[in-house]
Amino acid sequence: MDNEMLINTKDIKTPLWIIAIAAASLISLIGAAILWELVNPNGQDIRITHLQQHHDEQVKFDRMIELLEEIEKNNDENSNYNEVTN
Repeated sequence: MDNEMLINTKDIKTPLWIIAIAAASLISLIGAAILWELVNPNGQDIRITHLQQHHDEQVKFDRMIELLEEIEKNNDENSNYNEVTN
C-alpha cells in the first residue's frame, strides 16, 4: 500500500510527466529530422560544396588581379601620354 501511495502522489507524478513529455518531444524531433532528410536530401556533401566555394573565390580573386593589372597598365599609358603631350 505504501508503494501505491508514493506513486500516486502529486510530487512524483508531475516530474514524471515532465520527463515523459520531454523524452517524447526529443524522440519526435529526431524522427522528424530523419524523415525530413529522407524526403528532402541535400544532394551534395557539404565538404564538396565548401571546396567548390574556395575554387570559385580563387577564380574571382585571379580575375580581380588581372583587372587591377590592366587598370595599372592603362594608368601608366595615360601618364606617359600626358608627359609626351606636355
